Amino acid sequence: MAGIFDTHTHFNDPRYKEEGIETKEMIEEAKLNGVSRFCCVGFDVPSSKLATKYALKYQGVYCAIGVHPNEAHLMKEKDWEEIETLAHAEKVVAIGEVGLDYYYTNEYKEIQKEVLIKHIKIAQENDLAVMLHIRDKDDSEDAYNDAYEILKKYKVTRAIVHCFTRGYNLAKKFTDKGYYISIPGVVTFKNSTDLQDAVKKISINHMLVETDAPYLTPQPNRGKINTSKEIVHVVEKIAKIKNLNKHDVIDATTTNAQKVFKLG
Repeated sequence: MAGIFDTHTHFNDPRYKEEGIETKEMIEEAKLNGVSRFCCVGFDVPSSKLATKYALKYQGVYCAIGVHPNEAHLMKEKDWEEIETLAHAEKVVAIGEVGLDYYYTNEYKEIQKEVLIKHIKIAQENDLAVMLHIRDKDDSEDAYNDAYEILKKYKVTRAIVHCFTRGYNLAKKFTDKGYYISIPGVVTFKNSTDLQDAVKKISINHMLVETDAPYLTPQPNRGKINTSKEIVHVVEKIAKIKNLNKHDVIDATTTNAQKVFKLG
């Protein structure tokens, strides 16, 4: 396999440093396993700065910059100034990961919405995609519905629902608007039947693939720290579910990534 685009990974996550895993080593191993391009995604201001640094340093690496919704209530004016500045950096392709997360608490829902809207405006001003982190508690769809309404209200044309793990009806709601759903290693888990059903029914032309490394390591290596090379298992699972050739999955998802990120 060759030509895979890991559209959401975190070379900038401190876990790698703690484990003594070098960024250069991860990238080289991934390339040997067929990964050609990567999007290193920020989750706060320091990690966004690091993402832009890695994008400039390594061939095939792009980046997204933004503040995770769980950090939204902590944002200060200086943080917004930093994000606005970073949005102009070379090889920035998206504002993310930004969005709504109601999993742990509903306390900051309104602040999260305000912060998401501000991120969307920065994305639109700089012609960048919006990379969404959306998470609900249990079977609720409140965060997804709120995010959808915000995207619609602000006429967002290029958006990615990162780490999608829900079912077909919710996926269709976003793909019907022309947005992409990004499939993580969760698709390989035995109990992810709703996600597998969504993958089966949604057109491959609306899908991206990602690792969300160092999290959500796919089978057969679940439980170990995740890196971009593991994305091959995501590709293989999608191909099996949709009865497609692996190369067709790679071609389609990479083409989709090039479109949403406006890359040649």
